[in-house]
Amino acid sequence: MADNAQGSGSFAQGFKDGLAVGLGYLSVSFTFGILAITSGLNWIQASIISLTNVTSAGQVAGVGIIAGAGGIAAMIIAQIVINLRYSLMGIALSQKTDATMTPLMRMLLAYGITDEIFGVAITRKHPIGARYFFGLTVLPVIGWTAGTVIGALLGGVFPAFLTNALSIGIYGMFVSIVIPQTKKDPVIMNSAILACVLSALMFYVPVLSSHITGGFSIIIAAVTAALCGVAVTGKQMSKRVSYAVAAVLFAALIAVLLFFAPGYSAASGTSVSSESGAAVSAGVFVPLFITMTVTTYLVRMIPFVLFRRKLTNPKVKAFFDYIPYTVLSAMTFPAILYSTGSVAAAVAGLAVALALSFMEKSLLVVAIGTCIGSLIVSVILMYI
Repeated sequence: MADNAQGSGSFAQGFKDGLAVGLGYLSVSFTFGILAITSGLNWIQASIISLTNVTSAGQVAGVGIIAGAGGIAAMIIAQIVINLRYSLMGIALSQKTDATMTPLMRMLLAYGITDEIFGVAITRKHPIGARYFFGLTVLPVIGWTAGTVIGALLGGVFPAFLTNALSIGIYGMFVSIVIPQTKKDPVIMNSAILACVLSALMFYVPVLSSHITGGFSIIIAAVTAALCGVAVTGKQMSKRVSYAVAAVLFAALIAVLLFFAPGYSAASGTSVSSESGAAVSAGVFVPLFITMTVTTYLVRMIPFVLFRRKLTNPKVKAFFDYIPYTVLSAMTFPAILYSTGSVAAAVAGLAVALALSFMEKSLLVVAIGTCIGSLIVSVILMYI
């Protein structure tokens, strides 16, 4: 079919679909470049980490361990826990691949399994081919690496309000992937809201946030919400009941925000003072960098290669149908509220993302609109 030849199975289509992700990565990795420099790395070390790992939270944690001259065991544990969601994504993606995704190609392309690339690929209506997935990874990798280099070299040149506004674009893309599906499937809608509720609880409740890392909280929220979706799959449920459940879950989310959010302090846990920015020696950097890169890759590759058979059990298949949207929902909320340095600006960006996504605009349009909405409010707040 022409659509398969020129569309979802082609390198060109994958390259085009990766444009929005690449632009988002360019802005988000900018801040990582700045962080890496203040942590004692040079721009070459920072860019190599981004080129080989392509994982925001994992890289931030890894840089912290490198800057503190931590041990190899600490690096392995940190990368497994933070990046374990990539294993779930790899299993879910394996259910949508076509015959061109051979074991060798899976080993090579597993490197490109990231939150955003996964989000774009998993929502394709057609099977995912090797050429398409390769094309999809090109611009994100270039954007992520280039943004790191720019941030490391020129981070102090751009005003903070501009870089903060750009950083929300990634979350806008997440919203644009989830919302259209929630309109079509009430189970996905309720599972996505539940994932947000659970994520918010683990983010705000002190006894939970102090014992559960950010990466692991995403896994708990996403898996729990997806399993709840599976539990009601196949059961007759009217739209009225579905919307009533959604209303209750949304009310619970608002309650969590009203009760716990005011006491939350968005302290910059990833910032590093200039006093700790002593240069990292090669003897410290090289073994920890290799450990970080290999661990992150294996977390992605092993499930993607091993789970090649198509799932036939309806319940299991339903789980992997729901997990993409619960993962993205848990990653988006409430992290999006603190992505710009101003909750008001972030809420404005979120509102724009929701509106554009509800109208089913493209990923790029939603990402740009989200950044513009946040930027406008940021500028207004500067003059109030």
